[in-house]
Amino acid sequence: MPLSAVQEALWAAYRIAPRSPAYNTVLRLRVRGGVDIDLLKRAVRAVQERHEQLRSLFTEVEGRPCRILLEEAPGCFALHDLTGVGEGQLLTASRQACLAPFQLETSGPLRVVLVRRSPHDGVLVIAVHHIVNDFVSRALIVRDLLGAYTDLAAGADPQLPPPTASYADHVEQERRYVGSAAGQETAARWGRLLAGAVPAEFPLDRPRPAVRSYEGDTVQRQLPADLVSSLTRCAESVGVTPFAFVLAAFQALFHRWTGQDDFLLGVPATTRVGRRVSEVVGCFTNTLPVRARCHPGLTFDDLAVAADREVLRGLRDGRYPSALLSLPTGAGRDAGRAPLYHMALFMVDLEKMYRSVPRPPEGVMEGPSAHYAGLRVAMIDTPQQEGQMDLMIRLERGRTTISAAYSYSTDVFDRGSVERLADGFERILRAVVRTPGMPVAEIPLTDADDLAELLELGISDGHRM
Repeated sequence: MPLSAVQEALWAAYRIAPRSPAYNTVLRLRVRGGVDIDLLKRAVRAVQERHEQLRSLFTEVEGRPCRILLEEAPGCFALHDLTGVGEGQLLTASRQACLAPFQLETSGPLRVVLVRRSPHDGVLVIAVHHIVNDFVSRALIVRDLLGAYTDLAAGADPQLPPPTASYADHVEQERRYVGSAAGQETAARWGRLLAGAVPAEFPLDRPRPAVRSYEGDTVQRQLPADLVSSLTRCAESVGVTPFAFVLAAFQALFHRWTGQDDFLLGVPATTRVGRRVSEVVGCFTNTLPVRARCHPGLTFDDLAVAADREVLRGLRDGRYPSALLSLPTGAGRDAGRAPLYHMALFMVDLEKMYRSVPRPPEGVMEGPSAHYAGLRVAMIDTPQQEGQMDLMIRLERGRTTISAAYSYSTDVFDRGSVERLADGFERILRAVVRTPGMPVAEIPLTDADDLAELLELGISDGHRM
């Protein structure tokens, strides 16, 4: 079966670094209570039977990547019994289960591991390769797994929602669209938008390697509550979404630190449109190249309005896969040889995404418990998808909170550089919520204490990290 454009790109990354965990999407669930191992295995099997992507293998035939749909779901459950180990050893072992590489050709894209230190205390690891997964898919898998286990524990067959479509339908629709006149018109619009643009790139701590390792790390930050409430109100007053507001703040930070005035950032968006695919597990992701143009006299509110407009323009043409786009020759690189973006920023709504098991509050390892068939299940905070690109900022928005995960490539950045970037981002957000009409060129990059220290060292407020 053919792959979608984003799946082909993910397959290429997998072939380059098959043992990298950069595209492992994972959930760790602390499970307390007596888990029935046989019922858990049957629940996993039911989820695989319900979602065809989870009982697929990936390979190449005559040089083209493809998916092989299996009639019988491959075994993907494992029990790691570590009876008597301490809390730290349990968490370390479960983290290792998250990072273990997939073998898409032989074992498939799903792995479920129960790591336990007693029959009544363990961590359930649900790991899915990004080639079949997005944020909605992750929520569907957790919901269906816990629901199937609950039904089986009650002596009933799993009552999972019937499929309304398949991912193969999405692949076919994408291919028809790309080859259609409308698709070609969209590609031409993207070409005009990208003409003359270059990917945003911060000064690197070391040269980019010829072959990426896909190794990374994450800096976690929680935006202060007063800043979140001010940001939301200010975005509304400017007439843009909170996401467009923070995107513009990051664009302003990049422009001030580098002096670059015309650049591209990636904004992951969903191609999951309509109720037919709302229950389908699959990779419905398209990372849109969003262009920013800065000029003397530009105010921040104008930059935010432009960011909002560019995101909406990208979403309008978001059916066309960005994996098929390349920068025109002469845009500072060889056409088609490098990504459209080295950095990406996106926001997810936690209230909508994690309903089966609540997310832990920022700074807390384990979240509140939900109850399923005599089990107490809580989510464990787990950094993931590190090293996919230079920098990927994931903003997780709760009802009154926004946390930020700065996942970065250790090939090019040191942790200290990313921490300074996170500090600078928050500083700019504070400045622009106070004065959204401020010229971008006047947004302060340092606070009073930092500035005094820099002046003592004879360093001006300049363009370095």
